[in-house]
Amino acid sequence: MKVLGLISSPIDPASRARIMQYNSYFTEAGIDLTPQYYTPHREADPAFWAFKLQKLTGINQWRTANIYKSIARLPLLVQQYQYNIIWLNRLVLPQNLFFEPKMRKPLVFDFDDAIWQTEGEKHVNAVIKRSAMIFAGNEYLAEYAKNFNENVHIIPTTVDTKKIYPINSEFENFNIGWIGSESNFKYLEIIKPAIIDFLSKNSDCNFTIVSSKKPPQFNFDNNRVIFKEWAADKENEFINEFSVGLMPLEVNSWTKGKCSFKMLQYMACGKPVIVTPVGMNNKLLSAGDIGYAAISTKEWLEALAEIKSDYKNAKEKGINGRKIVENNYSCTKMSPKIIELFKTL
Repeated sequence: MKVLGLISSPIDPASRARIMQYNSYFTEAGIDLTPQYYTPHREADPAFWAFKLQKLTGINQWRTANIYKSIARLPLLVQQYQYNIIWLNRLVLPQNLFFEPKMRKPLVFDFDDAIWQTEGEKHVNAVIKRSAMIFAGNEYLAEYAKNFNENVHIIPTTVDTKKIYPINSEFENFNIGWIGSESNFKYLEIIKPAIIDFLSKNSDCNFTIVSSKKPPQFNFDNNRVIFKEWAADKENEFINEFSVGLMPLEVNSWTKGKCSFKMLQYMACGKPVIVTPVGMNNKLLSAGDIGYAAISTKEWLEALAEIKSDYKNAKEKGINGRKIVENNYSCTKMSPKIIELFKTL
């Protein structure tokens, strides 16, 4: 069996977590999984010549860019005929139904966010309707997809536990940690008051953010407030430097669709967690004694104090989290299920 995994880009978190990290597991099972992406990718800004064209013709540079992106993906569209199944993560491009309906290959549409709220219901619903199978990251997303397709399966976001795992190491300071992409910087506002307050009262603590760029919410001094630039080969090392992992979110219809990837990463590294109890976060919290739920600044502060004051208990929570990931949210556990579902197509 040959499966083409269509992704947004090799550094996109959803692309890596939902498709790319299964590559070696599929190879072991004798399945050929080939992740591919279009260039320029969907988030790319218009090229410089598009702006010059606008001055000459009046044609909007973004319209030109979208047309160019559609044409640029034609070579890969032709290549799709050599594959048995197309595994599509989200919508790879705006108006991605322009060429793709011409394909006769079974399409598996995979999504792990409430993307109809940001990508547009028209395009998302159309892809769901025409897909042979749907992979939804949680129950909330699955219920939405079932309005348009009967063949819906819940495939939670997983962690490659061979690459994300606990490292036995001791650190002098209590290190509060957050890892995430730029799109999630807005949620740091939720914990900013608690972090500043906690650091001011605990001189043996620091706060570390791992991302592709520095968020504007904090002033980094590389002492108490530390920034580390994300790199795939450093991810496990960085998370293992945390004493506790945080996942703040707003509580709304968008975050109900979140699939808790960073929370699962913390758990896979054996770290206790403090998270906003919404969506998939709630399900993970109810699976075992792995950490604390927090919404208000007072609750964030109390949870941080609890974990810092009782190292033995915090370590137990981390051990529990690792077991839950190994048993239910690892590539090792999920890849056989995905492969069996593909075989039905």
